[in-house]
Amino acid sequence: MTSTFSDIQANSQEPTMLEIVMTALKATGRIPAIAPPTGLPPYFHRDNITDFYLEEHSGGWVANIAFSCVPPGLNNTIGTPDALPLPTERDAFLMGAMLVCELVTGSHDLPFFLAGHKLIVFAQG
Repeated sequence: MTSTFSDIQANSQEPTMLEIVMTALKATGRIPAIAPPTGLPPYFHRDNITDFYLEEHSGGWVANIAFSCVPPGLNNTIGTPDALPLPTERDAFLMGAMLVCELVTGSHDLPFFLAGHKLIVFAQG
């Protein structure tokens, strides 16, 4: 997927999916000063998100969000169900991005929309 964020494009390497979502949230002013309650264990906090990635499974794709500061022996990821993979990589990206948005802002609303293979963000300032 192609990003339309000028600050990401200035980097010499491709942005990660987490960088794409977080940059769009920042550009649209959607990150609240205080993290919203999620109902998840405290280590699944927006400040502990380290990665957002996709995995191809038999029958489709899943999205995963990885965290730091998880107690030893516990799973350090949350995501879409492995047992119900999404049909396309694009669908998995969108669902994963919605999970990131929910963790960071308290809303699953995306800060961008897709036009073909491009992400479009509208921001002021």
